[in-house]
Amino acid sequence: MVGEGETGNRERAVWGESALGFYSRSRAALGKEPTAVEDVAMALAACEVGGRFDDSVFDGRCGVLEDREVAEEVIGDLLANVFHAADGAVVPELLLNAVTGPEHRSESARAEAWRRLGRARPFGEFLAAVRLALVTVHDLDADGMLEWAAQVFREEAEEERFALVAEWRGR
Repeated sequence: MVGEGETGNRERAVWGESALGFYSRSRAALGKEPTAVEDVAMALAACEVGGRFDDSVFDGRCGVLEDREVAEEVIGDLLANVFHAADGAVVPELLLNAVTGPEHRSESARAEAWRRLGRARPFGEFLAAVRLALVTVHDLDADGMLEWAAQVFREEAEEERFALVAEWRGR
């Protein structure tokens, strides 16, 4: 079980949903397919909304747009939260396959990866926009950050699930 002061998987999922929701609403309000510049701006605004949940890092000194280290830490954590939000809708591997390294694959392989996302496509769209933002604004290893976030999600999810089973067995 989650101890006092610790963040649980449900709470992380809510934070990931908050950022995803902000991005999705911004995209819908735009009323058209966003340009790369618009997509980056919407993704970073959503990351700032989601990053505000981490008061220890995001303390008002600057926004994610301004500081590379803050961007890496806040957005890295936020990406893990998005994987928590996607839990049960799509496995991390499908999201990573659709979003990471698309320029190195054929058009048909990219289309198939996106088709497989199905109803989880909004998660992919958000992660792809964040990936573009990380690369263009701060020249960060976006694919590495996405893979790290998926691994963090896996570890956090397994740790909490293990604790629940251990508590149940201890009764």
